[in-house]
Amino acid sequence: MSDYEKDILLRKLTEVNIQLNKANAQLEEANKKLKEYEEKAKSAENASKMKTLFLANMSHEIRTPLNAIEGFSRIMAAEDSLTERMKYMEIIESSNRRLLGLVNEILDLSRVEAGEISIKKTDVDLKKTMEDIRQLFKFRCPDTIELKWSCPPVPIIMLTDGDKLTQIFSNLISNALKHTTRGSITYGYEISNDHQDMKFFVSDTGSGIDPNFIDKIFNTYASQDAPKNNGYGLGLALCKILVEKMGGNISVQSQLGIGSTFIFHIPFHGTIGGIATCGPSQVAEQVVHTIRANSLVDPRNQKTILVAEDEESNYELVRIVLQKRYKLVHAHNGIEAVTMTEDENPDLILMDIRMPQMNGLDATRIIKEVRQNTPVIALSAYAFEDNVREAKAAGCDDFLAKPFRVEDLLQIISKYLGE
Repeated sequence: MSDYEKDILLRKLTEVNIQLNKANAQLEEANKKLKEYEEKAKSAENASKMKTLFLANMSHEIRTPLNAIEGFSRIMAAEDSLTERMKYMEIIESSNRRLLGLVNEILDLSRVEAGEISIKKTDVDLKKTMEDIRQLFKFRCPDTIELKWSCPPVPIIMLTDGDKLTQIFSNLISNALKHTTRGSITYGYEISNDHQDMKFFVSDTGSGIDPNFIDKIFNTYASQDAPKNNGYGLGLALCKILVEKMGGNISVQSQLGIGSTFIFHIPFHGTIGGIATCGPSQVAEQVVHTIRANSLVDPRNQKTILVAEDEESNYELVRIVLQKRYKLVHAHNGIEAVTMTEDENPDLILMDIRMPQMNGLDATRIIKEVRQNTPVIALSAYAFEDNVREAKAAGCDDFLAKPFRVEDLLQIISKYLGE
């Protein structure tokens, strides 16, 4: 073989090696993408299974309190003993709180994932918040579990979203109750990071978390005991999202058979022992109303409230609460609300949004054209931020979401009637 032929052969061999290296690189890239696709497919399959299990659990979680509400409502109606009726009423009330909490949790998670939730910061007395949480859970803890809280002796006022903070604690304590049969659940807070952060915690003596699952504990639809229908996988995911929305972080420490401790840090702004660490802060004045405050009023001095509500049961609730203090008139739809406003000259209007013939928003627009100074409070089960904005844009002075607390209804009416 001549040198020329050898040179050509070497060049062809070099070209073949280059093509082979390219092919190997492409094969490696293809294998890498294939592995990523397989992982994504596996993840999607797992997510699909968890969502299916989630829906099955949701059906169980919703039907359980509904069954108690339905059954004990009928039993209570046929029971003559006041003691027994009160016992049934407590069961109904407990089931109602459980159902409402579940619905709120689903809606809150939907709002958060859609980016619609907002953090509303006010001055929060942390010690009072801990006491309120204890009152919330003291009847839910069995005798075998001690619920206790721990905090510094000095009074601390924190600029934060008190409702969201309570919700995070409620979700964590509810989660602890699912996995703790005896022992204690301890919650509280302490100053951290040289007064820059507030460290909050919930610790239990429960079953603990499987080390293989602990990295997934905050994932949506994830629940280590979901196959046993003990959890629906929303609470911890919502806690993580809310804590991060408030500028903080959350973590968990756990040992099987010993218990778990959830810790979340939130940046601190407020006062410690009355001394501002990050700017002035004052405790907002709290006004407390109770149903018992509804004493009889001289009929000659009674103010008139127009209640626009098409559901008789909802109107009956408002009537029972307000009838001793106010003169009530009932409109069954938006058209009646408009005409009765002219006839009755009410001092305040409670306006349902979804009604037949004319909805509450259209009725409010018409009423406000001629009676700008008459307060209109929207009462609606549509409680997303968009619904509140639409109500305000239509002319409603305020918004109260259904189901509402009686105390909140009394407070908002007093606000506009100057009582």
